[in-house]
Amino acid sequence: MLVACAAVLAGCGGSGGGAKESLPHWSGTPKANAAGHIPVAAYNDFLAGDGKVFARSPTAAAAEFLGLDRTSAMVSTVEATSPGEVRNFSEVVATLTGLQDDSVRDARYTLEFQKDKASGDWRLRAADYAQRCQPGRGHQGFSPQLCT
Repeated sequence: MLVACAAVLAGCGGSGGGAKESLPHWSGTPKANAAGHIPVAAYNDFLAGDGKVFARSPTAAAAEFLGLDRTSAMVSTVEATSPGEVRNFSEVVATLTGLQDDSVRDARYTLEFQKDKASGDWRLRAADYAQRCQPGRGHQGFSPQLCT
């Protein structure tokens, strides 16, 4: 099963003219180590607490983790897949192309989500980062290696 979408979530206020309720906001920035792995424990704490609204969907959880509503990419593509009949695992690949950076042209995040048996909510199991360099600035394939 392949789903391509951009997650847009909006909070809404009550029926009166009061202030709108806002969704919680993940303020962490995914920082990969030299091998391209991104720590996920703090984000899972967020999903279990204030960010529970994002834990209902691996695509929504990925969009919030990566801050896709705040990216400088010209195009952001999100693809979520679940293998065969398996409904408790999802891989989300987010590709950000046309970054406004003099060294990095594109970025790709591969996120693995597992559905929690007790709550039914999604948790981030693993997150990896790779980048493709601008022409003349390093490798042209996706790799965690730094661009020059």
